[in-house]
Amino acid sequence: MRQIVLIAAAAASLALAAGAARAEDPATTTDIRCLVVSAALSQSPDADAKRAGGLGLIYFWGRLEGRGATADVAGRLGDEALKMTPDDIKAEAPTCGATLTAATTALQAAGQKLGERLQQNAPAADQPPAPPPAAPPPS
Repeated sequence: MRQIVLIAAAAASLALAAGAARAEDPATTTDIRCLVVSAALSQSPDADAKRAGGLGLIYFWGRLEGRGATADVAGRLGDEALKMTPDDIKAEAPTCGATLTAATTALQAAGQKLGERLQQNAPAADQPPAPPPAAPPPS
């Protein structure tokens, strides 16, 4: 019985260490800071800034989810928000904006390529659509 308790304690220690290591991941910290920046922008009276903030909230949250880094995100988000001054938010905004712009550009390029590919495979406008498949014979 004592051995089971020791194994469970060791496993719990490893899980905590893994969680702590994940919490210090620089990409996760950057995304959390960009969530703070995005939240600040989403409260702006400027319509473009407000829209960018809303998009940033969704994008950076998705990055965190994609990495499986949403455990204790509320606590981390609160910690970062309390640490960041308005000057920190302004200083971080270009980095967050560049990341969001690059993702938007890549998504637009992918959409363009998809549209071109679909256009290539579409029947010509002067060709009638293909007939529906024949019904199977009654059994």
